[in-house]
Amino acid sequence: MASTQLDQLKQFTKVVADTGDFASMKQYAPQDATTNPSLILKASAQPDNAWLLDKAVKDGGASTAPAAVIDQLLVLFGGEILKIVPGRVSTEVDARLSFDIKGSIDKARAIISLYEKAGISRERVLIKLASTWEGIKAAEQLAKELVHCNMTLLFSFAQAVACAHARVQLLSP
Repeated sequence: MASTQLDQLKQFTKVVADTGDFASMKQYAPQDATTNPSLILKASAQPDNAWLLDKAVKDGGASTAPAAVIDQLLVLFGGEILKIVPGRVSTEVDARLSFDIKGSIDKARAIISLYEKAGISRERVLIKLASTWEGIKAAEQLAKELVHCNMTLLFSFAQAVACAHARVQLLSP
C-alpha cells in the first residue's frame, strides 16, 4: 500500500495544523492545531463561520470591547477545532503583551477560564506566548498553575534553554 508523504511524516512526528480552516483539518487529520489571531480573522470572514463571529459578539456580553470579543472568538474557534483534532489547540495571547508578564498571565488565565466555561479541559489547551524574557517568565508561572504553554517566536538556543527551565510544554521555533 502506497503511503503519502503526509503519512510518512506522521510516522516520525506530530502533525500540527496552523489554520482556521476546518475543512483542511478534516482532510489532513492533524494531531494538534495552533491558531493565531490573523488566521482566525481570515477564517471568521468565511460565510460558513459567520455564526462564530456572531456568537463571539453576543457572548462578549455587556462589554463589547474588542479584546473580549476577540478572546471569545479565539475560544469558539478553538472549541470547534478540538472537535476535529484529537490532541490540543494552541491559543495565542495578544502579541502586544509580549513584554508584560502580568498582562500575559492575566490574559492566559482569562483564555483558560473561557475554555473551561465552555466545558473544555485546560489539558486540551496550550497558551501560545512569545519567547521574550517576559513571556518565558509568564509561562513559568502558568506552568505552576497547570496551564500548558506553547512558546513561539523562538530564535535562539538560549531562548530554548530558558523555556525548558520554565517547564513549558511545547516550543515552536
